[in-house]
Amino acid sequence: MADDLALDQPGDFAVPDPPAALLPLLTVEEAQDVLEILAAVANDAPADADLARTLLMNLAARVPSRD
Repeated sequence: MADDLALDQPGDFAVPDPPAALLPLLTVEEAQDVLEILAAVANDAPADADLARTLLMNLAARVPSRD
């Protein structure tokens, strides 16, 4: 019965191809910048508007539109 649960067979848990191309991930530096901006906003602290604008443009370029 233990053989029935073996996970060493190819294709047992094959991951299907995504329906569309995957969006590029954030770099570590970009992710840290996002956290910095979000933390500043959450703490009612001044946020770097230029950095926020740059991050917004970079994220908007990677996310499909709602249309």
